[in-house]
Amino acid sequence: MADPMEDAKARVFGSGDQYRMRLRYARRGVQNALALELDASMEPRDGGTRITGTLGRSKAGRIFPYAWYGFLSMFVIIGVVVSSLAPDALLFGAIFAGVPLFMMALGGVAMKASESHEEEDRREIMRFVTRELQTRPMP
Repeated sequence: MADPMEDAKARVFGSGDQYRMRLRYARRGVQNALALELDASMEPRDGGTRITGTLGRSKAGRIFPYAWYGFLSMFVIIGVVVSSLAPDALLFGAIFAGVPLFMMALGGVAMKASESHEEEDRREIMRFVTRELQTRPMP
């Protein structure tokens, strides 16, 4: 299937039906599971449609940092305990704790980098909804 927007550097995409929609803003060549998404419901109101939703991280994007740091914390704790209880295993404990600490730091940098485009993502998603669905704020 041919790409209908092969010159585009980014686009809003998503899924939905007459009751719900989920939209994300994606940049070409960038995979970001922590990106913002609009999760909204739609209902008839006063001859139009009322769209109510939240603009934030997906459920996976909210849970992943806790799982990442929780899992790596177990290795850090084990490394510290082993190195404190077995004096001959100091190098082992330092490596066993040091590698996960390094991975935690890299994870923090990656998560911070994913936040750098949040305002632009928010603006582009709302611009798309306004343009394609001809939305306007309710009084």
